[in-house]
Formats: sequence, C-alpha cells, structure tokens
Amino acid sequence: MNIDNNYGKDLSFRQIVLTYLQKIMDLNLKLVNSKNNINFVKCYKRAVLGLSDLLLPFFDSDMKEVYDIFLKDCKDVIKQTTERGMIKDRAGYFNENMRICGDLFRGLSLLLYRNDYLKSVVYGEGQDELVVDEEEEG
Repeated sequence: MNIDNNYGKDLSFRQIVLTYLQKIMDLNLKLVNSKNNINFVKCYKRAVLGLSDLLLPFFDSDMKEVYDIFLKDCKDVIKQTTERGMIKDRAGYFNENMRICGDLFRGLSLLLYRNDYLKSVVYGEGQDELVVDEEEEG
C-alpha cells in the first residue's frame, strides 16, 4: 500500500510507521520546561495514539491488553488530575500522562518487534520487496 502525501511522494506503510517512530523518539529527547509541559504531553500523546491507530489492525492479544490498560489509565488520570474539565494538578497530569503514554509506546514497540517490522512484507508491501528482503538476509 502506497499513500501519496502532500509533496507528491509515495510513502509505503513501513515508511509511515518509521516516520512516526522517529517523531516520537524526537519528542522523547526534548527537554520541556514546566510552562510548556501540558502542551508537550498532549503532543506526545497524539503522536503515540497516532501510531497505535495506524497499527490497530495488527494488534495481537498482548497489544490489545496493553491498549485496554492504557484506556483505563487515561480515565483514571483525568479523574485524579482534573476538576470540572480544568487541570488541577499540572505535575500529576504531566507525569501520569507521560507514564501511560510511555507504557503504550513500549507496548507498540514490542508489537513491532513481534511482527518483525523491519521486514516490509509484514505490512502487505509488494512481492518485489519480499525478494529484496530475502536477498538482504543472505
């Protein structure tokens, strides 16, 4: 499956996944001051959720369990750190969201590992790429 992006360049599913991983890792390496930590956690959470949405068709039972825990923890964080839609505990909101998003990201990384995501054939790429992958392996 190839997707045309805004620049007219074809992107394979594998390239999209790797781009998400790169963006999430870039965010992981950012230093965030306390004034911007709420916006940062929202951005990080969106990136991790975007990757999970992309990989949803490939979820196995382990990943479904991780995702269900994530959804439950999201509800708990909102109950613990907000009141009437307003964040009452900024540090708790930031720390807990980073923790649960980190847990989800680790689960997604393990899912990618279990599916050997470096092989493009896993994600339904063309037959030609299967030949290339086999040749690269020796």
